[in-house]
Amino acid sequence: MSQECQFIKSKYILDLNTETQLEWIVKNQKLIGFLFPYQNKMKDFYGNSQDLLDLKQRLGKQIIFKSLRVHYKFIRYLDSGSFGQVSLQQNNITGNMVAVKTLINTSKSIQNQIENEIKILRTLDHPNILSIQEVFLNSVTYSIITEFIEGKNLKKQMIEISEFSELSILKLFCQLFEGLSYIHSMGIIHRDIKPSNIMLTKSGKLKIVDFGLSCFIGNQLQETPKCGTLGFCAPEILQNINIKAMYDYKVDVFSAGCVLYNILTSKGLFDADTSVEVLKKNKNCIFIIKEQGRLFDLVRILLKQNPLERLSSYQTLQLIKSMIEDDTLDVNTWQRQKCNSNQSTLSNIILTAKQNPNSKSLIKNQLNY
Repeated sequence: MSQECQFIKSKYILDLNTETQLEWIVKNQKLIGFLFPYQNKMKDFYGNSQDLLDLKQRLGKQIIFKSLRVHYKFIRYLDSGSFGQVSLQQNNITGNMVAVKTLINTSKSIQNQIENEIKILRTLDHPNILSIQEVFLNSVTYSIITEFIEGKNLKKQMIEISEFSELSILKLFCQLFEGLSYIHSMGIIHRDIKPSNIMLTKSGKLKIVDFGLSCFIGNQLQETPKCGTLGFCAPEILQNINIKAMYDYKVDVFSAGCVLYNILTSKGLFDADTSVEVLKKNKNCIFIIKEQGRLFDLVRILLKQNPLERLSSYQTLQLIKSMIEDDTLDVNTWQRQKCNSNQSTLSNIILTAKQNPNSKSLIKNQLNY
């Protein structure tokens, strides 16, 4: 910046936060300005269409917009359920296709859940995770705009492909744990990992979707502690053990183990004649795996009933990468070595805590997610 350059004093300052609402002015399918609340009035500003489009894209993950219908054209429904509806819509200005998740705020608890999902999606930015673009609010209806993933979820993919090769499964789960280890590193637990929440693009890219039941670490016992999908839940969720150390990121690792078993056998790990029996088996972690092979050994490792004995998502990612690189790798030997290493690390952490009670960052660096 040159010395002649001078700062221009701002006439208006808009305090941006997650509750800030801004309305765009559109004419002939082009952005020409925007309205925002200023001193109890709506103030309008106009500018270059491309500059405004760039501004809109920058603000999309920070504030809430108004008037969804002005910006998007409904194409068709993609999915629906108790959570709301997901539809395919087209951006009237850019022509891009997006997915729109519509959620109706019917109570304070529902509003908190919706706002939590929005906050989590805005926190995450990773190639293996669904990307949020914008949020619109119309009266009591929230519309979460995300990328449109051209492909199918893993549940549908499993119906079409009766058998996956070992290498294709390992590559698939490498992507899954790339996403999970990132999610966990950001202090978030997904809490609903299952085949229908794992999308696969036509090019083979995996995307983790649906963060409606997710929470930030520390809130797992306050925000819908008993949640997830029966048959894919970690037992500690269903038991609702009132100890945060026993209910953490590793619930997602257990769920991923259930998904892996589902892919390998086309069966549910806790299949039974009634939902009551499924709940009982899932809650008490009652299952039998008779099949042999490296992938089934991996399943057993991921499904450790005691979360303290379960690998973290980061450790699982390292194991899967090692399995891809070495098709003769003994999974159980690797896991035993890792457990010994973990015990050594734990001893170092305890020693560090005793010698340096205030060195939290030093202790944190010795832990893997």
